[in-house]
Amino acid sequence: MKFLLLGSIFLTVFALALRARPADVFYLFQEWRLGLRALTAMYIVVPVAAILIATAFDVKPVVKLVIVALAFSPVPPLLPKKQIKAGISASYVTGLFFAASLASLAITPLGLHLAGVYFGVDTEIAPAKIASILAVGVGGPLFLGFVVGKMLDERVAKVADVIAKVSAILFILCVLVLLVVLAPAILKVIGDGTIVVLVAMNLVGLAAGHWLAGGNQDERLALSLASAARHPGVAIAIAATNFPDAKMAPAAIVLSAILNGIITIPYIRLLANSDAAPRST
Repeated sequence: MKFLLLGSIFLTVFALALRARPADVFYLFQEWRLGLRALTAMYIVVPVAAILIATAFDVKPVVKLVIVALAFSPVPPLLPKKQIKAGISASYVTGLFFAASLASLAITPLGLHLAGVYFGVDTEIAPAKIASILAVGVGGPLFLGFVVGKMLDERVAKVADVIAKVSAILFILCVLVLLVVLAPAILKVIGDGTIVVLVAMNLVGLAAGHWLAGGNQDERLALSLASAARHPGVAIAIAATNFPDAKMAPAAIVLSAILNGIITIPYIRLLANSDAAPRST
């Protein structure tokens, strides 16, 4: 199961890299104002909101742990595919994906330490732990995709489409198995305001990305989705490292991902409709 999920993630990022240019990786470093706004939304606004929500709501400790862990986690590797499918520029998507992943190596350990000081608990994660997760899910497939993409030349689009379809099938299978395995744990996590808290965190992420992205509709959509959705593997690693007894943490993280998928659908449609309206007039 674990290898199927890793394979799906690897192939998804590999397919993204096949279509992208190596220069796209550094897009938000070249457009540094866009990069600064993106990192502010993801790693300042959302984590601060997570800490405030965890303080204000009387929910299960594991839920508080999960929202803080997710807030300091980078972009999930499956998100770029969703962003590009929504019509967003590959340059911005790839640049945001890489910049957020790279920034998390420094920001995640520091942010967790500060959150731990605030809550009076020890919360740490080694940068090497994050780097190992990102190397498998980001660095490796990106580099390989750029190399293979140059070799394929004109055939790259067809190959990328096939790989993307295979990764999608693998991902659907993994999700179905996860839902069956984690269903009892998810039902135990639900209650005492858990749904409200997780929905609130997703809405804060969408709002932060929406308002800080600037006036470009595509960049607004991309940053909103990235601010609301976070890397479940890193979040689970944070929970397991700091609170090994928090057995319900993976279930809460999966529940948050499910809610994110539901909440973002009307948001994407709303932006699409607002973008189409001026063209029809």
